[in-house]
Amino acid sequence: MREFSSRDFFVDPDIRKAESLPDSAFTDPNFLELELETIFDKTWMLVPHHGSPEHSTGFNGFPDKPSSRVPFSIIGKPLFLQKNSKREINCFPNVCTHAWHPLVESARIGGSIVCPQHGREFDSEGRFVFHRGFEKLEDFPRESDNLRKLPVENWGPLISVCLGEPFAPFKEIAGNVKESIPGIDLGSLKYKPVPDEIREVEGNWKQHAWNYMDNYHIRFVHKGPGGLTDAIDLQTYTTELYQHSALQWAYARRPEDGFDPQQVATRFKDPNNTDKRVFALWWFIFPNLTLNFYPWGLSVNQYMPVPGRPDRTEFHWFQYSLDEAKFKQRDKVWLNKQVDDEDIEAISLVSKGARSGFAPRGRFAPREEQGPHWLHRLIYATVFRES
Repeated sequence: MREFSSRDFFVDPDIRKAESLPDSAFTDPNFLELELETIFDKTWMLVPHHGSPEHSTGFNGFPDKPSSRVPFSIIGKPLFLQKNSKREINCFPNVCTHAWHPLVESARIGGSIVCPQHGREFDSEGRFVFHRGFEKLEDFPRESDNLRKLPVENWGPLISVCLGEPFAPFKEIAGNVKESIPGIDLGSLKYKPVPDEIREVEGNWKQHAWNYMDNYHIRFVHKGPGGLTDAIDLQTYTTELYQHSALQWAYARRPEDGFDPQQVATRFKDPNNTDKRVFALWWFIFPNLTLNFYPWGLSVNQYMPVPGRPDRTEFHWFQYSLDEAKFKQRDKVWLNKQVDDEDIEAISLVSKGARSGFAPRGRFAPREEQGPHWLHRLIYATVFRES
C-alpha cells in the first residue's frame, strides 16, 4: 500500500490556521484502504436491518430467540449475530476457523454452529466443540480454533459492533446522547422499514460526514420557501463538540413542531422564552454515524465506505417511530426526505469537484465551521495516530 506523509494531510488544531484535508483524502483508493485499517477497525458500527439480501439480517433485523443467528456484512466483512441461552447477543466472523467457509448462510434457529463444508462444530459462545478427524491431533484445539468474539453493544433497537478494539467505550459515547434525551425511552422506539434504506450514493463517506457537520450550507442548500430554514430558527443553531461525538440543535420556528420539554434535558430551555421548543437533536458519532432525534422518533444515517471505491458511499437510512401520528408527518413538518434528497444531490456535485484536479485545500470560517474543522482534525489525528 502507498505510504502517506502526515504533513501532507496535517489539519492544524487552531481553526484560524487550519486547512481542510486535501482532495486525495477523498479520491485516492489507497487512502481509503488506510482509513479502513486505522479508523474503521476501531469504530462502532450499526448492524443493518434490511436492504439487499447481502445485508438483510432477518428476524425483523436481529436474532430474537435463544440459539437464533443471522448473517450480515459490514464494509465487506462477513459476520453473524448469535443469541445464546442467556439471551445475550454475540457477534462473530462468519468464517470457519478450519478452511474459511461461511458458517451461517441464512437466518436460522438451531443448536450448535456447524460448518457446511467440513462439519466443524462450535457452541453458541463460538468455542470449538468437535471436528471429526482432529481427535488425536497434538496441541489442538488452539485459541485460534475458536471463533473470535467481537465487541457488541445493544442499545434500545440498535445493535453496534466493532471489528477490533474500540477507540472509545460505547457507554462513554452513548452517555452524552442519553443525557440529552432523559424523557425518551429508546426501548419504546419501533423500527419502520422504508424504501431505499440501504443504497449506494455518490461521494466519499467523509463528504457525507462533512456535510452533516456543516451548518453553513443550510441557508443555501435548504433555503426557503419550504426549506429547513423556514422550519428552524437558524439564529439559534448550536454546535456542541465532544471527544468522539458532536451535537447540533436548533429551536423550531413553530413551538408545536418541537419536543415536549420533558423529553429533552433542561439545559435546552431558553430562560428568556419558555415557549421555545427544540426542533431536533442531531447527534454525530465519529466517524460516520448520526442519530437524529425528532418529536416523531429517530432517523439514523450511517455513511459506510465502499472498499476500493473512494467516490462511493453505502448510505444506511433507518427510521424508528416514537409517536405514530407525528411519524406520518415527518416528511411534511420535519422535512425528513426533502433534506436528505437535497444533501445527496449537493454531495454528488462536491464529489465531482473533488475529482476534478482543481480542488485546493480550503480554510474554515472560525465561527460557522467549527464542526467541519473538528471532523477533519479528528480524521487526520486518527489516521496518523496523532493527539
